Amino acid sequence: MIVSAALLILLPVTSRGAQQNPVRPLADGTFLPGADGKLIAGGAADVWLFELIADANSVYGPVAAGTRFELLPCATLEQLIADVNDRHAPTYRLSARVTRFRDKSFLLSMYYLPLSKLKTAESPGAQDKELQTLQGPVRSGQGDPELTIPQEVAEKLKDRRVVRGLQRESGKPASPIASSRMLVDALGRIERAAAPAAAGLQPPASDRFVFVPDGFGWNVGRTRYELLPCGVLEQALQMQTASPDRIRFNVAGLVTEFKGRKYLLLQRAIRAYGQGNLVK
Repeated sequence: MIVSAALLILLPVTSRGAQQNPVRPLADGTFLPGADGKLIAGGAADVWLFELIADANSVYGPVAAGTRFELLPCATLEQLIADVNDRHAPTYRLSARVTRFRDKSFLLSMYYLPLSKLKTAESPGAQDKELQTLQGPVRSGQGDPELTIPQEVAEKLKDRRVVRGLQRESGKPASPIASSRMLVDALGRIERAAAPAAAGLQPPASDRFVFVPDGFGWNVGRTRYELLPCGVLEQALQMQTASPDRIRFNVAGLVTEFKGRKYLLLQRAIRAYGQGNLVK
């Protein structure tokens, strides 16, 4: 009996310890649909982590609760940061794309749904008072008959759910897709970032790179894009390291913004060649 009791005590401890083991990085491009977790400040400026509070599903199998991901800077993350201080708890249901760079996984947020109420949410009594106002007579000022909300509609309004998250103060939904755009067939170089980022991702200097437009002498603009860590970037850097010459790439990817800075998530990077008579 004593031995059995000891085993019963040890089993839960062993299972908890197993959950704390390091998790193998997910494959680049993995999609997490509706992962529940909490937003955590990462300790550096504008660095945020997302910790799963429940197991999440992916095409490669479940991702255990307690797993932490660093969130990539993007328009959706900026909305999340603005929303988190207004909530009783920083818990969200997040749909995101996984990127992988040098054996570390990151999350690019796409959509989110708050799982906690607003701190300034109206009381039920205030909501009922609002409904009573709506049910009152509405006059156009032109002698029209009274317009009232039917009772069955008013009952449904009592149980209505307020949509938050992507809904902004302007009353129009701010879609992360609308605030992003695709960059296609852009020519340029991949260079190491010269100075620390003023906002957004703060990896070591050796892991920070920018895309500099360079179209073999053509005027292609002066906008520089900070490159988000991903598998395509890692492959491009390996190609660049293996070549004795400077390489130009023809790239395509998703452009997003975070606090006024432009970021590029590469989806394709192909070496571009000149006509042979151009200086490399």
